[in-house]
Amino acid sequence: MKKMIMMAVAALVAVSAGAQNKDFLKQMKGAKAYQEALGILNSNLSGLSAEDKAQGYNRLVDLAMEKFDKENNIQLTNQVTQKNEAYDKVGMTEAALNAINAAIECDKYDQMPNSKGKVAPKFRKKNAGRLLPARNSLINAGQDAYNEKDYKKAADAFGAFVNSRKAPLFSETDFSKEDFYTQIAYFASLAAYNSQDYAAASSYADICQGDKEFANDAMDIKILSMKAQMKTKEDSVKYLNDVKALYEKEPESERIFSLLTEYYQATNDNAAKKALIQNQIEKYPSKMSWALKGESDMNEQNWKDAIDAYKKALEFDPEFIQVRFNLALCENNQAITLKDASGGTLTPEAKQFLQDSINNLNKVREKDPNREQVNWAYTLYQAYYLIGDEAKAKELESLIQ
Repeated sequence: MKKMIMMAVAALVAVSAGAQNKDFLKQMKGAKAYQEALGILNSNLSGLSAEDKAQGYNRLVDLAMEKFDKENNIQLTNQVTQKNEAYDKVGMTEAALNAINAAIECDKYDQMPNSKGKVAPKFRKKNAGRLLPARNSLINAGQDAYNEKDYKKAADAFGAFVNSRKAPLFSETDFSKEDFYTQIAYFASLAAYNSQDYAAASSYADICQGDKEFANDAMDIKILSMKAQMKTKEDSVKYLNDVKALYEKEPESERIFSLLTEYYQATNDNAAKKALIQNQIEKYPSKMSWALKGESDMNEQNWKDAIDAYKKALEFDPEFIQVRFNLALCENNQAITLKDASGGTLTPEAKQFLQDSINNLNKVREKDPNREQVNWAYTLYQAYYLIGDEAKAKELESLIQ
């Protein structure tokens, strides 16, 4: 008897649920606007099966696409006929975003087993195809918002374009001809950074790795985003680990190498900085690795080692003005050190260092006559004074006063 009662109750519950679901689907079908249908779906969501949730979200896609298609058709007609018929541009973008988000949710439930325990998706192919115009419209929407300095809206539009491509909904869609994807990811990163969504900016920047045109600029945004998120000691540790991870991926990147040495410099971890620089000049020598080696030696007043390092850097880039200036500065100080060691006598070796300094400073002066990059005047005055060329030193007095 008890078993029969329980079976009867179960049957009643099933009938009740079935009636409830039919009523829900009828309400959804009767809804004429997206927000109305969204309210109905949200109020019933907890009691729906995966199959009914998929149907509910698909109805949202229908309504959002009706709005999008209506406004988009007016826009396209205006372009063809050169007319200027009014249309809801903001509403069109909102509809595109709503349609994509609803379709992704629809697909999630559409891929779940139905009431018979089978996976029988109904909506993926249709939705993936009809959403492409709406998805593509987000590029112009993002550009318009960015030009208006509405960076949040720009990030939302560009970001939805980028993120949707990775959704399972589009797993069967051929994007092989979408060769501008990483470019849009860059603009998504830039817009997200300007709207202070640094985590999103960093994530979008990662997509640009390997893009010949945008990879370096995207890396700059990622770095700035990482720095902007440093608020606590834990953030600082995370930042260091993130930079290390970047360095492991791209050990030849001068940007990332400089960033890591900058961190060690700021945290006074001189041993780690020295080890990193030494490893870099041994495995991946470059103008930047030798320049930082020179800077490290100069800061410790190891003038001769700094001179040698700066000369190595100039072999990579003879036009590196800051390095040539630092080289001359070290040559001056090495001459003074030799002079002091000889009891105040300017030895031939010391004179040669001063003459080398003068030669380097005059090259800097030629490239940077207005001292916009480095203030070479006093160091050159000092070199002339020490070597005993009072006439040349006097010519520079007006520049150092």
